[in-house]
Amino acid sequence: MNEYDPFATSDLWRCSHLQPLSGKASLFDDVPEFDLPTLDDSDLISESPVYQLDLLELTAQHEDSNVELDVLDGFPSSETTESLSANSDEKDDIWALNLDSFDESNRPSLYTWEAFQKKDVANTTRTAYLSEAGSEAFDAALSSSNGSTGVLPRDVALRALCSLALGRSSIFFRWDEIKQRFMQTLGGTPTAGLSVPASDSFAAELMAYAGLYRRLQAYSASGSPRKNPSAVVLAFKRSVASVLEAIEGSIVACTQSVQTLLQLQCATRLPRQLLQLLETLKDAVDGANSDEAAICVLSDTIDAVVATNNDFAGVLEAMLTQVSRPWLTRLAGEVGLIEQPHLTSRAAEETAINGDGMSPSNMSELPVSLPSNSLFTAEDQTLLHETRATVKLLRTHLPETVRYDGHSLDQVYDSDPVWEAPEQQQQHVLLEQDVWASHQAQQQFYGAIDNQMSSTPNISQRGPHDSIHVIASEALTPQHDPTENHHFHLDIAQKPFDLLRAFVEVQAQRVNGFLLRHLFRDCRLRQHLDIQRAFHCLGNAEFVSRLCTALFSEETQSAERRRGTLSNGKTMGLRLGVQEQRWPPASSELRLALADVLTEVYHSSQAVVKGDGSKSDLPGGLSFAIRELPEAEIDRVMDAGSIFALDFLRLQYAAPPPLDTILTPGSMQRYDEVFRFMLRMVRAVYVAARIGSDRGQHQPPSVTTITARFALEARHVTAMLMSYFVDIGIAAPWLDLQHSLDTVERALEANNAMKVGINALRDMHEHFLESARGRLFLKRKQQPIRTAIEDVLIALFRAVACVQSEGDSSLLASKHEAFGAAVVRLIHILQAIVDKPAKGHASSDSTDDDGLMAGILLAKLNWNEFYHKRQL
Repeated sequence: MNEYDPFATSDLWRCSHLQPLSGKASLFDDVPEFDLPTLDDSDLISESPVYQLDLLELTAQHEDSNVELDVLDGFPSSETTESLSANSDEKDDIWALNLDSFDESNRPSLYTWEAFQKKDVANTTRTAYLSEAGSEAFDAALSSSNGSTGVLPRDVALRALCSLALGRSSIFFRWDEIKQRFMQTLGGTPTAGLSVPASDSFAAELMAYAGLYRRLQAYSASGSPRKNPSAVVLAFKRSVASVLEAIEGSIVACTQSVQTLLQLQCATRLPRQLLQLLETLKDAVDGANSDEAAICVLSDTIDAVVATNNDFAGVLEAMLTQVSRPWLTRLAGEVGLIEQPHLTSRAAEETAINGDGMSPSNMSELPVSLPSNSLFTAEDQTLLHETRATVKLLRTHLPETVRYDGHSLDQVYDSDPVWEAPEQQQQHVLLEQDVWASHQAQQQFYGAIDNQMSSTPNISQRGPHDSIHVIASEALTPQHDPTENHHFHLDIAQKPFDLLRAFVEVQAQRVNGFLLRHLFRDCRLRQHLDIQRAFHCLGNAEFVSRLCTALFSEETQSAERRRGTLSNGKTMGLRLGVQEQRWPPASSELRLALADVLTEVYHSSQAVVKGDGSKSDLPGGLSFAIRELPEAEIDRVMDAGSIFALDFLRLQYAAPPPLDTILTPGSMQRYDEVFRFMLRMVRAVYVAARIGSDRGQHQPPSVTTITARFALEARHVTAMLMSYFVDIGIAAPWLDLQHSLDTVERALEANNAMKVGINALRDMHEHFLESARGRLFLKRKQQPIRTAIEDVLIALFRAVACVQSEGDSSLLASKHEAFGAAVVRLIHILQAIVDKPAKGHASSDSTDDDGLMAGILLAKLNWNEFYHKRQL
């Protein structure tokens, strides 16, 4: 046999490689030949088997004290022999051998295995075993036993099987395109030297392997469908093609030296295992409906295989790296690390659906997290979403700030993810633009290029596309040690995004700094927020005063146009509460009455004047407008004496981009909700402050007394409610927002790494609005408190209407009593909330706790326990 190759022998009956010794017939020529005497058959018959052959042990049982063993030479002594002869009836003593008397010619001759094939040796021309007679005898016997037509020549069959191992058809095997498998043209015809079951089993095993190779080869050669172009799927197919090329090279190298079927079977063992892994990955990728899903299932599958210490773990990890490359390149382009790769219209549409494409107008409406899978943690999803949104805004509004440190993903990997202040980055950009400004700068530029070209090339450890082929070829080597492939393993714990995480984090700090500076300095974010505080939240006293005059004052001129009536130049207003005033007003009346309120207040506080001396337009198109109401609320607006009479009035504001990412349509809707509620309270305070101010001298003393007591109580209740809503409901959360914004601006001025991005900035603003809504009892769960407050205001307006109509004392007393009862119900509801036991877990923000806010309002309304003992 060949050295270290047990499968090299095709016939187990082949002659031994042991050659006869030259000059000698045997290795044992010096062995003496023993001439033993013959025994008669009668001597073998005895009464007892013991006497058939006298052995020492048996003789010793006769208790012959004279028997002694000669342990030195291994034979009985002469005395012992004579004693045994005397006690036995044997004629000849077989132990009495004279070794010196043997003749050299009588010695036996020993032969090698080849000596038995010589014709001059007796009984060696025929063998008793069919397996030792040769393959021809086996094939002949097989044909005679089952009537077979013949067998396939071994060399021809071996060449066909080698072609089959490469996925190629031959005269014995053909590929069926419909069934997608190989078929045997001569089924039931065995290969020479094999039985039919053994030959069919071997062929079936190799056809299954070849069919899998052929299907994967067709899959890797096919392009991506036009309906669903996927760079990840194309990269996976290219990786499969590289592995198949490595398998083909391994099989070709083995078939050049294959001499037996056993060798061919051994050569296809490792490729078969690798093909089965590829088929598993292919089935997993085919079921994915997006790039993220494909990479996710590949990562999970490869993690499971690597955990079993598979021989091809290095190949699979290299494939994961290569397949993830287009997806990571797209992510790197979206976050501004490299130039964004070109996307087809279909890919761009899918990107937008998956939440990847963002514009300043719709960014706030998209979900914060990416599709949930094992590729990202919750922090990764937030980081990616915010960074992509920020880069999208910068590309739209500040394209010069988005610079690319590298032109490819490899250049990003080779760089260091070190944060740099935006001012320093801007200086680098400017320096690059000014390279040709002077002769010295040009010389420095060319010198740097010369040094770079003269230096040793920096070869990236992340090999090119053929790295998969190299790793697979090494893994398919029979002598390959799988532990040597550890240098190919990804140092990312099989999570592709880990390669980019550090770079994305640094990039997020960079773009956050650019965008926040643009928002605070160029877009004047804080000024726009101040506008919402001053107008929507009624935080500007001048605006509240002018608005009350335009809406409620009886001294203003009616804005209603009447035939034959000329304007006298006085201030116009809606005169809400005047009995002869038509309600609701027309849109033209509304514009006339409120035309100058916003403009005068804004410019008096901002002092914003154009270069030509004219006043600039209001930011965001700030103006009064008509609110669309459902039919159920329209009837309430028709009643001028109702607290809902002004619900149709709203402030219209649209934040300019990119401020619309902070002042989103959703946040403006919450501002409108606050404005609507606070306008009711302004009207209630205005009305309560004027109860009985001009009618006391015309009323009886009893009515005057009741009116005075009612006016005192009404002013106390409305003042306390308004004080709570302004100071606790709006001012306190607003101070928290200002403190957060101050912290961000200080970090910007210090050029610190900005970990706060646009999402965090928007969350600060949203937190302010939600906190204010909770303190104003505008949330759905606070409906009982809000309804009780509305009942107090409704009772107030009914009592005021009775006072204005100069009703009698009994009617006025009943209205006063109804107002007091409404206040008492509100007090009891607040007290019940305060007395409610706290939950087992602490609130995330104690200042927003309903019990705490209810306790503050209760203390303001019932500070002297005036309503404490009053019953409902």
